[in-house]
Amino acid sequence: METGKTYQNMLCVDNMKVVKLTKSICDEFVTKKHYSKRASIFWAGFGLIEDNMITGVVVYGQPSPAIQKYAFEDREFRLYELSRLVVQSKTKNAPSFLIANSMKMLESPCAIVSYSDMEYNHSGIIYQATNWLYTGSTISHDHMYLVEGVRVHSMSLRDKGITSPKTWAKENNIQTVKPFAKHRYFQFVGDKRQKKMMVNKLKYDIIKEYPKSEKTMYDSGEDLNIKLNESTLTNFFN
Repeated sequence: METGKTYQNMLCVDNMKVVKLTKSICDEFVTKKHYSKRASIFWAGFGLIEDNMITGVVVYGQPSPAIQKYAFEDREFRLYELSRLVVQSKTKNAPSFLIANSMKMLESPCAIVSYSDMEYNHSGIIYQATNWLYTGSTISHDHMYLVEGVRVHSMSLRDKGITSPKTWAKENNIQTVKPFAKHRYFQFVGDKRQKKMMVNKLKYDIIKEYPKSEKTMYDSGEDLNIKLNESTLTNFFN
């Protein structure tokens, strides 16, 4: 197989390749390895493959209604949210390789928004390293709930069958707490003209100076061992 060449649903460079994965494979990685422990809305997912093993996944999904409505002026292109990134590879620059090459397999032109959660002391180092545009921070309108000393998102409660977290919290004397702010970044896919057009339609101010924080790593547990065989590769495609 040639290196540095893009195939349908696959991009190969040296000993690493990025392939399009099904939701079920991505969800397994996310629910077991991502700090949120929950899957997100899924539009497209891609895996980093090394020695026929899946060593990382990135998931693109649907942004919030607010960001879809207000981020751009007269938007006529797809807007994704890079909602989950999990990389267990020890290879240098593996996360940036996965992000950069997965974006090449999204429809073009398109824009991508992603967030870095200040609750976990994240400033978006991976987005800074891959030249995303920083547009400041934002705070979700959703509340967090302090359950047995742990901050829990309302979506996590809904995943457990609690349809009205506010009512449930009030009935069970659960403390409601404000969410932390998140840093917001944008990236664009397309030719030079298309990228310029999308940037010009962006309503947020672009902030030249990136936020800073100490580089931290959370404990994501043991590595998953999910093998991808060339003979069954197409079984992983949507």
